[in-house]
Amino acid sequence: MNEKFNKLFETVKFPNGATVKNRFVMAPMVVNGSSYEGNVGEDDIKYFERRSDSASLLITGATSVTPDGNAFGYGLGLYDDSQVDDWKKLVAAMKSKGNKAIVQIYHPGYQAKFTYKDKGVVYAPSNLNLPFIPYPITAMSKEQVEETIEQFVQATRRAVEAGFDGIEIHGANHYLIQQFFSKTSNTRIDEYGGRIENRAKFALEIVKRVKKYVKENAKNNFIVGYRLSPEEIHNEDVGYLLDDSLYLINEVVRLGVDYIHTSLWGKRAYASKAVLGQCKGQSINKVIKSVIDGRALLIGAGDITSADKILEASEYVDLLALASLIIIDPDTKNKISAGKENEITLDVENKIEDLALPKNFPPIVVAMEGNGSIPQKTLDLLRKMK
Repeated sequence: MNEKFNKLFETVKFPNGATVKNRFVMAPMVVNGSSYEGNVGEDDIKYFERRSDSASLLITGATSVTPDGNAFGYGLGLYDDSQVDDWKKLVAAMKSKGNKAIVQIYHPGYQAKFTYKDKGVVYAPSNLNLPFIPYPITAMSKEQVEETIEQFVQATRRAVEAGFDGIEIHGANHYLIQQFFSKTSNTRIDEYGGRIENRAKFALEIVKRVKKYVKENAKNNFIVGYRLSPEEIHNEDVGYLLDDSLYLINEVVRLGVDYIHTSLWGKRAYASKAVLGQCKGQSINKVIKSVIDGRALLIGAGDITSADKILEASEYVDLLALASLIIIDPDTKNKISAGKENEITLDVENKIEDLALPKNFPPIVVAMEGNGSIPQKTLDLLRKMK
């Protein structure tokens, strides 16, 4: 192995004492391998078996805590006890090479487009009519808010029973937790809306109650992570700034999460700079790492699509979440460790069968376009896969 990559293979320790063998993380990616109801499918198991040695920490794609949270058609669910046995099979596949398995739990809120198709209603913090959502959005009652918080706790219980090493609370990508934090999508006038402390309450109640369950029922080194989008800015529409996220991050870390995971998009997204506010022009991940100040680890993702970018990203974050690269070349980590980093590829021609991608994967390809680094030929071949 080229010695410049040595630090990528150092053991990393979480605040709770859990350790991973290297700095590689398999980023959470929806791949449409489950049943329509969100039950683990054979496609999910084969997909993770193929990537079981791709990183020291493997994170599932977004997994719904509610049966009313179908955003993708064939995304995962962990909302019913009957699902746990199949999850045990998936956990076994993820951990088959001695690596750790994390399940990312979420509620899509107004993005549950398949739920709207089936039931004619989706819920969010407030009644909304958004130009990019082609259906009406209904405000959650306080009772529904409380029920949803409990659904996160119950999903955590099932994750423990299934044998996961941890959970990641998904507060990013415009899903329900982010919708509560955003001034754009949260216009409530109760204790969950208005000033930043109120808009953060939904997220913090989830973290607090999940941590309580874990402390009382899980092994001592069970990992709890939190993912967020550090900014929500769409032209003149500002849901929140990095300045606001720093408040939330500090509170989440104070509650004892083991890592923060930033969700960023675009070329060299791991090096993105804040667009507005007091942190304008500063590296988002470096600012967040400074605020965390060693109390939790920082995982970063976003256009980590080559050996050189992996190395560069390691200057910004503690752990490196590979997304498109692990889909296209699951052997990236092992190629680097064997001194064959020049063989890492973004080309899938004549290789798709080896990638063990679910049959319903093609609609997900659009999510791989955001960084601009994946060749168009690769995107086209993935869309056309049988």
